[in-house]
Amino acid sequence: MPGHWIKALCGMLLSAGPALGQQAYEATQPRAAQEQSVMLEWGIGAIFLVGCLVVAFKPAKRSNLR
Repeated sequence: MPGHWIKALCGMLLSAGPALGQQAYEATQPRAAQEQSVMLEWGIGAIFLVGCLVVAFKPAKRSNLR
């Protein structure tokens, strides 16, 4: 039982290493900071979703159902 706790603690400490090695910096604003529409991405996603649903629920055309 204590071995599990030690493994979990070691895993947590090893996964925190990259976060401790980061350097702080200030983000700069882009020159053209205007709102961009996400309509194209939503449209592509909706078309993909409808296509997946059509393929998933179309009736099977098998001739040898016996």
